Amino acid sequence: MEKNEIILYSILFVVVAGLVFSVVSMVKSKQGLENNPANYNKFVSAQNPDDICKTPEGYTDQEWREHMSHHPDQYKGCL
Repeated sequence: MEKNEIILYSILFVVVAGLVFSVVSMVKSKQGLENNPANYNKFVSAQNPDDICKTPEGYTDQEWREHMSHHPDQYKGCL
């Protein structure tokens, strides 16, 4: 093999590995909470009316922060 072929195959390997990593990351992120009206209503009904920034019972801090980040206009003071 020539030096150019080795470089070409190396670049091709890096590109393919990057694509595989991207696809796996997308699939994993889709396994989390789905953004739909039912989940939104579930989060809104669970929030504390006195302190909407406080993580409601039954949710992790990460889940609640993720929810608030989807609605920055509603949770301005929390983020």
